[in-house]
This record gives sequence, C-alpha cells and structure tokens, in this order.
Amino acid sequence: MTRRLLVGALAILLVAPVALAEWLQPDASYRDAQLLLRQALRDTMGHGSDPARLDSLGVAQLRLARFDAARAAFARALAIDPLDGTALAAFGKLALFADRTAEAESLLSLAAAASAPDPGVLADLYAARLRLGRYAAAAELAPQVNDQARVPILELLAATPPYRVTAGPDEAKAPWSKGYPVPLLRVKLGGQSMLMALDTGANDLIIDPTYARRAGAKMLPSRSLVFWNGARIAVQHAMVPWIELGGVRIEDVPAGVVGLRKWMLQVNPQAEPVAGVIGLGLLRRFTPTIDYREQALELRRPGIPYPVGPNARRIPFEIWGEAELTVYGSLNGGRRMAMIVQGGLHGCGVGAPSDVLAEVGVKPGKVARAIKGAGSVLQGTPWAAVNVPIVAVGPLVRNKVRGWSGALDGSELWRHGVRRDAILSHDFFKGERVTIDWEKRELVVEGND
Repeated sequence: MTRRLLVGALAILLVAPVALAEWLQPDASYRDAQLLLRQALRDTMGHGSDPARLDSLGVAQLRLARFDAARAAFARALAIDPLDGTALAAFGKLALFADRTAEAESLLSLAAAASAPDPGVLADLYAARLRLGRYAAAAELAPQVNDQARVPILELLAATPPYRVTAGPDEAKAPWSKGYPVPLLRVKLGGQSMLMALDTGANDLIIDPTYARRAGAKMLPSRSLVFWNGARIAVQHAMVPWIELGGVRIEDVPAGVVGLRKWMLQVNPQAEPVAGVIGLGLLRRFTPTIDYREQALELRRPGIPYPVGPNARRIPFEIWGEAELTVYGSLNGGRRMAMIVQGGLHGCGVGAPSDVLAEVGVKPGKVARAIKGAGSVLQGTPWAAVNVPIVAVGPLVRNKVRGWSGALDGSELWRHGVRRDAILSHDFFKGERVTIDWEKRELVVEGND
C-alpha cells in the first residue's frame, strides 16, 4: 500500500507542473501565431529583398499587434514593389485603426485592385466606407463581404443621412437614472419617454421590438449580425425618427431590433423595463463625456472645447472595424492586450474568454460558475463571475476588478486579423469622468488619482 501511495504521489508531482504550465500559457491560436512569427523571422534572414518573405513577416507581426515592426517590414516590401497588395492592405488596416478613414479607403482600394480580392481587405474597405458615410459604395461591396442583407438599410441611409442633430444647445447634460449594473438614462424616443442603457460597445441603437413600435420606427424586413456584449447577434434593421436626450434632438437614427426581455430583467430587475441601448454611432456626433462620478452624459457639438484639469490622464485609443473603440492594457500583470471598451457590459469592469483569463491565472470558483451575466442570455453560452487582481490600461491601474469569464466570444479574438483579448467595461472607470476626444484619439480621464 505504501509503495502504491508513493507511486501515486510521484505521478501527481510529475503531472502537476505540466498542467500548471499549460494553464498559465496563451491559448493554442496565440501560440500558433507566435510560432508563425518565429518561422517568418527565420525565413526572412538573408532574404531582406524578397517582398513575399517580407510580407509574411509583416503579417505575422501585425497579427500580434507589433505594429512598428510590421510597418518596417511592409515599408521595405513597398520600396521593392510599390504595388505590393499585402503591404498596401496592411497600411490601410493601420490607417483604419488610427481612424484616418479616407487614407484607409484609398490604400485598401489599391490593395483590392492589386491582386485577387482578399476577404480581410474587403472587410476593412467595407468598414472604411461605412465610417465615411459612403453608404451607397458600401452597399455595392456588401455582397462580397457576406453582408448582403444589410443592403436595404444602407440604401436608406444613402438617401437619408443618419444622426442629424436638428435642435438643442451646443452643450447638454443628460443625468442618469441609475449607474449600476449598467448606466441608464431617460430619453425621448420618437416622442415616447423611455429608459435606455449607454454602451460604447454598440454601434447604432439596439431596441426591443415593443419599444421600436412605440417610437414609430420604420421597420425593414432585412436582418444582419451586429457586435454587442462580446458576440454577434442577429437584429432586424430599422430607422427611428428621432431621439432626444439632454435637450438635444437627433433625427433619423438607425437601429437594430431584437428581443431584449431577458436582458432587461438582468440589467434593471423588478423595475421599469429598459427599451434598449445607445451606442457609439450617436456619441461620435459629439465630444461626449461619460461621467461615472456624477452619473451623467455630457454632449458637446464638434469644435466646442471641453473642460480638462491639469491632472487628467490620457489613454490612446484606436477604432477597429466599423465602430469598436479599442485600448491596450494588461490583466494581472500579463502580456500587453488589445481591449474593446464596451461600457455597458453588465455589472463588471472586464470580460474575457476563459482561456485568456486562465493564461493570467484567473478562474471562477464553484459558486461563481453558477452566476450568469446579462450578456449570456443573448449569446446562449454561460458566463462565470471572476475577480481579476490587477487590470492596467495606460496610466490607470485597478485592483480586484469584477469580471465575467466567457463574456467575449472566442470567435472575436482574431476578427480583424489582429489579436484582441478582452472587454473593458464601466466598473473599471468607477468614479471617473471619461471624455472621448475623437480628434486626438484619446480617452481623457479625470477623477480618482
């Protein structure tokens, strides 16, 4: 018996370090990307004048968000071949991330013409046209990026420019009705008073069908996928005649209509139903301040300066895809990660796939696994509550941040050809005033020191 116990103990000692090492490692897809980069570095040595090898190296660096090194590789490739489609596409993607959309469209159009159309290039070109408001051109491209169902709403947007600010002061303030588990504020939607959530992770409005009808929304029969709460959900296209908040009236507001009853019960239980969410598309028409300290949304028309104190901290951001506000930070002292700022993620400061959290040594306990997040009712996959010991983004560092394991769907990690790992939500900014400076591409944060 003693011998068997010794053998069993030895086996545990041998297996445990292996299991621990696997647990604290990046997921398989990230390790594969690292391997491809090492191979590309080896293959390029001694072949610095070969555009194909330089392209392979640049793509491998780009996937891991090593942008400076990728730029150097692609610049060398373009110096050899000015019509190198891969290099043009890469510079187009980087311009798109930097929100230089006209430059991005030009480069991506050249890349698409230089070689056989690549799905990633066309997707970036499509996003650039949507951001530029070139809806007719985007509608022509939509079938090539498997978004043909969106053509009717794009044609409507081309005929009726959206988000027209038609009334209200240059500066407005809309107080919240509630700040937790998501920011909620009262608005007038098509003349009807409604409660809506504020979420930088949505693009256009997302509305429950009941409230879309009450608002007099023009419903289109077409449906497509939109990114919200860490995953893609199917919505019906609609146009809301107008929305008013803080005395500012915005007309012809595009929306996605989807049943939100279960989500409502999570974000405002035993209280007034929440009609839907206000997304980044509306906020981009202003210089917005999301004040988590005073629980209010401030809107300033373009060109109106916003107040900023001497101790403000600044976090650079990028825009990925059509409208995904992205910053860089780390979880629990781990590697640098791209994070999507989705301020409406229910009751937390951070969300990530379980594999990403396991990489930094964070996993839910048995009780936490029984707690479900609001977004899980939309995705159909369970979330589990976690506490992340340290979350750092630029100059901001937070300890013991509440989070959701599983809140970002694994299919989203490589959506734009570059790795991203997590969602940053409102609890991370608790007690702060956060102004989105579109011109400087910075989150200007004031409040907690």
